[in-house]
This record gives sequence, structure tokens and C-alpha cells, in this order.
Amino acid sequence: MRLKRPHHSPDDFHQMRDCLLAIEDALRQVSPGALRQRGGWDQALFVAVLERVEDLTPPFQAALTGYLCCHDGARPREQVAALLDVDRLSAAYLYWTRLFPPRQPDESMFVLSLLHDLGERVYTALRLLDGA
Repeated sequence: MRLKRPHHSPDDFHQMRDCLLAIEDALRQVSPGALRQRGGWDQALFVAVLERVEDLTPPFQAALTGYLCCHDGARPREQVAALLDVDRLSAAYLYWTRLFPPRQPDESMFVLSLLHDLGERVYTALRLLDGA
């Protein structure tokens, strides 16, 4: 018995890209520049951003799976690596920040550096998707 391979849906690409854009928007709210404009650390905003990224992760992963697995041609290696970086790091960083959430402004720098790194990975993935 031969298994049918699902067909790639153009919707996978668009859903994945939309999720990346939404993640980027959420992370931008806790960027160093945005926090300076707000006057510093904001615990409620930080929690809201984490929740937003957590909500976006499952649809991103589903679209990523469809995008990578259900396509007849090969994907550029750099693009695949960037997308997998976002997937892997979003899970790891969210896990870390939920396990050890910063409770005071002086504890926030490490977490903000993780979120900034994730934001850079998202930006890179979007740039590669748009260039492909």
C-alpha cells in the first residue's frame, strides 16, 4: 500500500509568513528601543508578548510542516535553516522564559536578549522567504 503524499498548499506559505510577521510585531514591542520609549520594563507587556508568541507558535509550526514536507521541489538550504531556527528557538526561549520569568527590571536583560535574538531570526526568515 502506497501512502499519498499531501499536496503543498500555497496557503501554507502565506499562513507561515503571516505568523512570522505577527511574531515579529509582538517581539518589536519589547525591543530595547520600544522599552526606552515606554520608560523601561513593563511586566504586563512582557507577559502579553509571550502569550502572543505562544499562541502563534502552533499555527506557525503547522504551516511550516506543510511548507517543508508537502512540496515537490527542494527548498533553498538557507531558507530551511532560517525557518527551523525560528521554530527551535521560539520553543526553547518560550520554555526558558516561562521557567525563569523575570520579576524585576534587573532580571529582564537576559530574557530580552533571548527575545531580541528570536526577533533577528524571524527577520532573517522573512527576508529569505520574500527573496525566494
